[in-house]
Amino acid sequence: MMDEKNSDIKYDMEGFSAVTEAVLALVNQFPGLAGNESVAFATLGERGGMALFPGDGAVVESETRSVTGRVRQVCRYPFAVLYRAGGLTEDRRVCAKEQLDDLGRWLARQSVTADGRTWRLEAYPPLAGGRRFLDLSFQTPAYLQERDEHQTETWAVGLAARYETVFTSN
Repeated sequence: MMDEKNSDIKYDMEGFSAVTEAVLALVNQFPGLAGNESVAFATLGERGGMALFPGDGAVVESETRSVTGRVRQVCRYPFAVLYRAGGLTEDRRVCAKEQLDDLGRWLARQSVTADGRTWRLEAYPPLAGGRRFLDLSFQTPAYLQERDEHQTETWAVGLAARYETVFTSN
């Protein structure tokens, strides 16, 4: 039997691509990345790397319509950033967790320290198609997601972007 609550879920299908592109670009601007480090999209090497994995779509959380046909949607885009590395010492585990937590804080426009400097994301980038970021936030602090038989560890942080779309319906 289908859950009636889930049958009413609406998705911003066009917004998914625009937000994915913007979030990936933003994550790759994080000042806590090492000089040669970058975050890939949905591709994580077997032995190491960082990647952004989108959640199950850009869900429309709320929608308001005016009598003039103006529609305002607030959407939620869940995603995770994963960090994978092998042979981590206890200190490197702590650093991996802190790096992911700092990424989440930075995306939430809080101050973080990297390379001895304090950084704060001043503004979110514009989005295509009449969309704009409202905020980015933690869904979960960084945690050890898995450790395989070769002692390769995958650390994850759960995040979400909220954005609005304003358009005129016909």
